Amino acid sequence: MRLYKDLSWLWPIISPPETYIFEGDLLIQKIKEYGGNDIKTALNLGCGGGHLDWVIKKAFDLTSIDISRDMMNLATKLNPEVEYIFGDMRSARLGRLFDTVVLHDAVIHMTTIDDLTLAFRTAYEHLRPGGVFVTYVEEWPEHFIQNRTETSLHKKDDLEVTFIENNYDPDPTDTNYECTFVYLLRQKGKLDIQMDKMILGIFPVEFWIGAMRKVGFEVHESNMTLSKLPDSLSSEKETYPMLIGIKK
Repeated sequence: MRLYKDLSWLWPIISPPETYIFEGDLLIQKIKEYGGNDIKTALNLGCGGGHLDWVIKKAFDLTSIDISRDMMNLATKLNPEVEYIFGDMRSARLGRLFDTVVLHDAVIHMTTIDDLTLAFRTAYEHLRPGGVFVTYVEEWPEHFIQNRTETSLHKKDDLEVTFIENNYDPDPTDTNYECTFVYLLRQKGKLDIQMDKMILGIFPVEFWIGAMRKVGFEVHESNMTLSKLPDSLSSEKETYPMLIGIKK
């Protein structure tokens, strides 16, 4: 996953913080809907480059963790007031409780139901009683389009980035699929081609709900309709399952 290592510098270019405003505001709204105005402290599991943090920090006293030090370096520069901690969402234990926990698009890196359950348990263990957990399902079998390929163009100064994303599932019977990125980098007429590949998780929505209930959450189902997900190339409106967990 080079995007989280040597190619991390591309993240603010291909997915700038401003694209997270609508979704971040929606998450804040949902958290307050289920938790009221007593929600003060928040934990973000898998913050990446801190682009969602850039939005939700206005509403909460925010702590965030991530497993990529390169991404955390970007996040720290963007959000110096946020506390960043290196850690794995499947096993991190900070020794304190929060009013709300957010698990955003980084959950797509959970490629087995066991990993997904561990991430949910981390969320549960860091919530106070009555606390609110929010996540959403970005990909599930009925939604997946085999060999879907999309492109987008991004610019910064004299650099042009043509970003190509391809999703392919070589075995639809398992719980993961391949996501391949191709970056065409053009600067002063010179072309540089870089590639990256990720293995991402895909589960039926009922698996998500079952895993949340298994760790102890009271689960509420909702939806969010966005014109453009922060890391999606599609301009079409799509509805994604949003899951809210209340710690009993």
